[in-house]
Amino acid sequence: MKTPNRFATLTGAAVAATLALSGCGGAAPAADGTKAPSVATKTSGILNVGIDLTYPPYDMLTDGKPAGFDVEVMNAISADLGLKPQYSDTRFAQIVAGIKADRYDVIASTLYVSSARSKEVDFVPYFQTGNSIVVPKDAAALTDAQSLCGKKVSVVTATVIAKIMPTTESDKCKAAGKEAITVQEFPTDPEATQALLSGQVDAQMTDAAVAKTVIEKSNSRLKISSGALIYPVAVGLAVRKGNTALQEALTKSVENLKTSGSFAKILKEYNLEPVDPAVLAESLKQG
Repeated sequence: MKTPNRFATLTGAAVAATLALSGCGGAAPAADGTKAPSVATKTSGILNVGIDLTYPPYDMLTDGKPAGFDVEVMNAISADLGLKPQYSDTRFAQIVAGIKADRYDVIASTLYVSSARSKEVDFVPYFQTGNSIVVPKDAAALTDAQSLCGKKVSVVTATVIAKIMPTTESDKCKAAGKEAITVQEFPTDPEATQALLSGQVDAQMTDAAVAKTVIEKSNSRLKISSGALIYPVAVGLAVRKGNTALQEALTKSVENLKTSGSFAKILKEYNLEPVDPAVLAESLKQG
């Protein structure tokens, strides 16, 4: 589930520590020095990435090394650009301020695209996330938000879906002659999952990549029952405003990874999707 700070105003003190990449499991190989860098960066031959390594499975530390979806993507992009990735661990609340202060070349930290943020950084949209529904393995499939009418659903406290489902979505249920959704909020995803496993709720709704991790840790007791992402939102890499050269290089590299098929493999691994133009357009309307 998207933690509340992913939607918060970008304030607070920075906590930054530069972490040099060295062999994160499952990631694409870093540039080996034989390919000339195809774009200029702050430090020659290095792509310095601002990232908050406290948000698994997107961004995290595994055995003390950067790992997760964004790290796999940036390792692949760096190799394509002839650069070596270096990760600057920065708390999310200060991550945009960091690139505006020129502390790193690019942000890759599950940064949602929005109208307000597009005024502060230049985006390279690279995937979209959203929510998935998790149910017991033998339960009937609940495929979308409206299939939750009359059901008890566990979610994380203070998230967007915790606000939408008992209001806007439940209003749709009532208009269709169905019962409202009963939302039970929990401080963390593991607690929301435990409520599902213990039978307190019928389903859990959470971020799509987090849902994939929930399934993997459930010992085959749970499954993802929804198909397309629910409440999708575009996510972008971000560069300093006006850094057109790097923005264009990153855009081209993402297209190269799509053409090679490697990007699709990473997306599938994390239960994510490429950006739909309509979703991107809608995201850019949001504050």
